[in-house]
Amino acid sequence: MMKRTISVILLLCVLLTCAAISGFSATAADGTADYGLPQDCKDGNILHCFDWTLNQIKQELPNIAAAGFTSVQTSPLQAHNGSSKWYWLYQPNGFSVIGNELGSYNDLKALCTEADKYGIKIIVDVVANHVAGSNSGAWASSVESTLRKTEYFHNLGPKTNDNDRFEVTHKNIGMPDLNSENTDVQNMVYAMLERYKAAGVDGIRWDAAKHISLPSEDCAFWSKMAQIDLFQYGEILNNPGGSNELMTEYSQYIGVTDSVYSTDLFNAVKSATSFKRTGNWNKYGVANDRIVYWGESHDTFANNANEGGFTKDVDQNVVDKVYAVLGARADSQALYFSRPPQKNKESITYGTKGSTHFTSKEIAAVNRFHNAMVGTDEKYIYNRGCYTVLRSRGAVLVSKSADLDVSVNNSGSLVPAGTYTDEVSGNTFTVTDTTITGHIGTTGIAVIYTDEPVVDPTESDVRLLGDADGSGEVDAIDVTTILRVEALIPVNIDAETIMNGDVNNDTVTDVIDATLIQRYLNKIVTDYKIGEPITG
Repeated sequence: MMKRTISVILLLCVLLTCAAISGFSATAADGTADYGLPQDCKDGNILHCFDWTLNQIKQELPNIAAAGFTSVQTSPLQAHNGSSKWYWLYQPNGFSVIGNELGSYNDLKALCTEADKYGIKIIVDVVANHVAGSNSGAWASSVESTLRKTEYFHNLGPKTNDNDRFEVTHKNIGMPDLNSENTDVQNMVYAMLERYKAAGVDGIRWDAAKHISLPSEDCAFWSKMAQIDLFQYGEILNNPGGSNELMTEYSQYIGVTDSVYSTDLFNAVKSATSFKRTGNWNKYGVANDRIVYWGESHDTFANNANEGGFTKDVDQNVVDKVYAVLGARADSQALYFSRPPQKNKESITYGTKGSTHFTSKEIAAVNRFHNAMVGTDEKYIYNRGCYTVLRSRGAVLVSKSADLDVSVNNSGSLVPAGTYTDEVSGNTFTVTDTTITGHIGTTGIAVIYTDEPVVDPTESDVRLLGDADGSGEVDAIDVTTILRVEALIPVNIDAETIMNGDVNNDTVTDVIDATLIQRYLNKIVTDYKIGEPITG
């Protein structure tokens, strides 16, 4: 009897706090905040902390999580040749040493451990196509002795034709080209990946991926690397240097970047012109969830002759608009580039923390939208000067100019009718079956959505998992209802309806169910389909 009395008292204490549930801040077991980020790398967007040290990334993790990024991408961590200029990181000595001026192997482990507390995944940039040296094929003096074997390199001289697939995969692109077909080379790279995984790394970004051959070209490199359980995607700039049909084969093993579509959309947004919906690689059968896009990358910002890339002098807001469109799209991922403080290619140095503009309200809103919309339908339109990504619970609108009244098509009535608050400006948007109307603020980006699932109003007797009071929606009252029942406080609700609150399906409604609904209301991802129609 004493135990039951204490239980009731504790439940009553919880009841007193339920009225303030909107301010409820759930925490993980270790005391850090739970930001509800997707559990799978491919379901969330990526922050590229270009040239940041590992400790700089570690210190910024709370802000990165709050901004809704699922993953952080580091610059290469292999030992390298050269000075402090950023591009020396892409001229590695080999694969046996992990750690350079950006941080040690132990620093990497510490970063991964800390990132796990926030639900953030760590992706490491890896250079495996070449090592340090000259375009003639001569090794730099710093190259590891274990790699100094002629058979480990193609030894065919510099590449001269970007459209010749054999040259793209077998000739030098400024440095000695490794013989990726060689089993010893593959094993050395694979062993490095195993060490990354042991450190807690979640994913790999492959530099110069198109310069490494495919299994259909008698090279087992990619099929070998795919055997390790890591998220992987490869840099494919422009085209693979041969038939674009090859992209389908790449995507069997790794995700791929779509730099052509990203650049074309960048130019369209910059000039406020209409743009196609279908991505460049989609046309060749590559699934959306195998593609990474960007509004800007380190190549478009820094890597173009000696003067830097074509986006370096473009206002950050233009890049943000491109990112907003791509970051809101279904299934695919978008990479957000942290700009370095310098613009000139020769002035950019590694170890320098870049811009923290990724914490801005508009970028965070896009990421949270992306995370909330995982698994929902999409339509993308350009209408009346506005790029609009419609999802089945909301929309992201990007206008050609700031402070603009817009009225765009709600194509197929995809976004539920109602009144929404823009997560960026706080302005009100009205959605009908045919239109979305409102005022886009100074950023030119508006984000509207609801976390509530869409239920067909024509269905009869629709019940929602978690709706313990039968009101037709899951809210704080359901938490209160469950706790009152557990505390033996009478409620005027039938037992069958109350059982809608059994969200963990253990045949009782109790404190655990109330806690799970609290987490759902605070946008914390659970394994339970709270708020969705009950079909059984």
